[in-house]
Amino acid sequence: MHRMRKQLAIGALALALATPAMAQELKAQTLKMANVVPEGSWFGRQHKWWAGEVEKRTGGKLKVQVFWLESLAKWKDALPAIQSGVADLAWVSSTYFPSEFPGYLMLDNLFNFGDDYVAAVLAAIDTLENEPNLRNELRRADIVLLMPHISGHAPIGTKAPLASIKDLKGKSLRTYGGVRTQFYTNIGANPIFMSFADMYEAMNRGTVDALGDMAIVLANAFKHYEVVKAVYSNAPAGVNGNGGALASGFYMSHKKFSALPQGTQKMFLDLRREYGIRYAQTLMDDESAIRKEWATKHGVKFLNPTPEDARFIQEAGNAANEQMFKKQEADGHKYVRQVWAYYQKARQKHEAERRK
Repeated sequence: MHRMRKQLAIGALALALATPAMAQELKAQTLKMANVVPEGSWFGRQHKWWAGEVEKRTGGKLKVQVFWLESLAKWKDALPAIQSGVADLAWVSSTYFPSEFPGYLMLDNLFNFGDDYVAAVLAAIDTLENEPNLRNELRRADIVLLMPHISGHAPIGTKAPLASIKDLKGKSLRTYGGVRTQFYTNIGANPIFMSFADMYEAMNRGTVDALGDMAIVLANAFKHYEVVKAVYSNAPAGVNGNGGALASGFYMSHKKFSALPQGTQKMFLDLRREYGIRYAQTLMDDESAIRKEWATKHGVKFLNPTPEDARFIQEAGNAANEQMFKKQEADGHKYVRQVWAYYQKARQKHEAERRK
């Protein structure tokens, strides 16, 4: 009897020790990704690379099924699609959900990055991971970033060249939202919030006079060169643009992420950084080639501001940032300047490290 009890005790201990290992075993499954771009686009190729790496790094246990061109969920519905389980991954942009992400919006302030896209992406990841207010904001939404995004600089597209940015006074203009709505108001335009997927048709039909925040590589995926024949760089002095979308990317619900084995979670976070660096560097390399193609193949003219316009843009952008801070603070979000300050410090650090 004593020997039997001893054997049972040993068996129970062995089972107890084995249970965590069994619980940590990754189960084969297919992740549904709600995407918005065409499969063969520049962004589509980057996303397919990431999906391929997930499958490779999990030994084929995790596969990613991509639903292109909003066939699973609309871009504006990305967050509820993740939270409800309609999608396992979706492209969430902070400006589409301003109430949920008052702090995250700050990463899309005017002049949020310069020409080093890699440093900006690394700074954004750093801020999401370590700035406590922003970390809590994403946790409340129950999401975790797996694939960072940066738009590249966000110029203005028109059918005819602008002699000055002041030519937009009284004109209707599409915007990505957030602080940029105030910026375009400051320069005298009439901004209209619109999803990127709706821009082509709006410009083609004349619903808007100009396309604001028209990141060239993403615009190329949607063939905006067919409805735009002039691009105004919208740049303050010394910068090839005024920044663009950064508070955006593909997310998974935190609940689903935390249910994965720890090794798989680490794989996703390691891949997030590797993908971010690869993607941002490729964007830097390819953006100039796409601009050249637009100019030579599609007859699009690229225009830079005069020194007077550059000063006007800088003043309007700085004022918009301050107006955004005050609005968010008045709404009870007292931490927004802390988020912006943390990101700016992180960006300066990564830019300095990369210059070395």
